[in-house]
Amino acid sequence: MTYVPTSHLVSFVIDNERGRYIVQNCEPGFTRVPRELIVEDRRFNDDINANLILRGTATEKKTGGRSVKFFTGLQPTNEANVFLGNVLTFGRNGERIRNGVVVRFTADAGCMTLRYFPTFYPYPDARAAFVSELIRRGLL
Repeated sequence: MTYVPTSHLVSFVIDNERGRYIVQNCEPGFTRVPRELIVEDRRFNDDINANLILRGTATEKKTGGRSVKFFTGLQPTNEANVFLGNVLTFGRNGERIRNGVVVRFTADAGCMTLRYFPTFYPYPDARAAFVSELIRRGLL
């Protein structure tokens, strides 16, 4: 059986006028995922192994410009309209932490469901089974 760690579910609905997904439902007190997210084509950074980007709207100053606080590439999976990504956060002493996200869009992309896995991102050879297990358990 595939291991599925603790996670948090957030659902969004598209605001077509603003081009953003807005939170529709979220667990009380869960604040790791911004309340507004943007999905866009990757345009510049060839280091990102994905054609779609999921990002928040908040930025912070850094040397040489700005950085987006919530950011991940979305890699397609074997499941229709389901994508996998990871959000980098920093722990104690600057330790880099990869937090997995699995995103499912409705067929018309009007709604998006995001499942956030704190401190967990599956190894490449386990990703297909992991996503399939989420679908099988009805977690997306």
